[in-house]
Amino acid sequence: MEEKMDKAILDKLIQCYETDMDELYGGEHDEIFKWRALKTFQAEWFRADHPDFLSRFNAATRDFSVLIDNSRMHPRSGVVKLWEKNPDEVERLFCEVLFAADHGDLTLRQEHMDAFVDGMEQLRVAHYPANWSFKQDRHTASAFLAMYAPEDNYIYKSSEANLMENYGAYGFHIGSGEHFDLSAYYRMCDEIAASFREHSALLEKHFDKIRERDDLMEDSSLHILVYDLIYCSKTYNYYNRIHLQKRKPEKQAKVAARQEADEVKRQAQIEALTTQIEALYEALPDVSDISLTNVEVTSRLYGTGMVIEHDLNTIRVQFLGLVKSFILNTKYNRRPSFENDAEVVAAYTEYTSIMDRIHTLERQLHLLAAK
Repeated sequence: MEEKMDKAILDKLIQCYETDMDELYGGEHDEIFKWRALKTFQAEWFRADHPDFLSRFNAATRDFSVLIDNSRMHPRSGVVKLWEKNPDEVERLFCEVLFAADHGDLTLRQEHMDAFVDGMEQLRVAHYPANWSFKQDRHTASAFLAMYAPEDNYIYKSSEANLMENYGAYGFHIGSGEHFDLSAYYRMCDEIAASFREHSALLEKHFDKIRERDDLMEDSSLHILVYDLIYCSKTYNYYNRIHLQKRKPEKQAKVAARQEADEVKRQAQIEALTTQIEALYEALPDVSDISLTNVEVTSRLYGTGMVIEHDLNTIRVQFLGLVKSFILNTKYNRRPSFENDAEVVAAYTEYTSIMDRIHTLERQLHLLAAK
């Protein structure tokens, strides 16, 4: 027999949402912005008169950034900045990868999402290696997909989704990280949408609020509403309000408890490493505007030379008959010196030291994420 979410629990969560609807959709919460973001995206993305991808993207996502941006992460700005560096590849990753046809094959859709995230990350590392805030992830990819084709997609955010799975006593797992299963997440969301359809008074009130405003778009699939319940259940403490405890099938309780404890520990380590990495990136001295190209240097080994390339803390120098590369750091004795050497190298020494630490932490993070 196919396992489903505990219907009584889901109904209680939906009732909490219905009770809070006036407050959620108005005042300081303004959770109704999701349907405004949907209308703006649909109205702008499919217009034929935008001169280029960036114009289309900026117009379509102008009410959208709250879905994916926060005080530390700015993936929407990341798209803009990366387009400025490589417009063809950014457009390809959206139009030919993320939004590629999959004919309902959710395994293929997940592959498209991951390929999009990987491709955007390669661009970020190539052009903005010091700017962690431009990263894309499955949450941003799913949000773009949900705005592009809301009837086929659900917005995914790992922490909120995993709480809904755990508290809802599902008999299957959506996973996370390397073990995330998009089809399992969509299956959970489909069950929530089906339960919403049994709450006719809530839906009538919801659609009345949408229809009374010109800047909002109806979503008859209820897919945005499903994500809003998943999001609000965590954000506004619905689980605590209905005195809910996380549950697992009794047969798997011990194994699940151990796996859950290991996963909690792993996620805490990942979060701690991520916080350290972000703090280090913020502490990096800004050396991007300094150009050492065509500056003369002197080397005890190679004589006088001229800097022919300069990329952050690395220079390439043309000496008589040969070209050498150096890292600008006071601990490297073989590097050449500048006329105002101490002033020039000080910032790069700090930059290199911080980047070495970042690379060490990122290797640790990669190993944890791969488990």
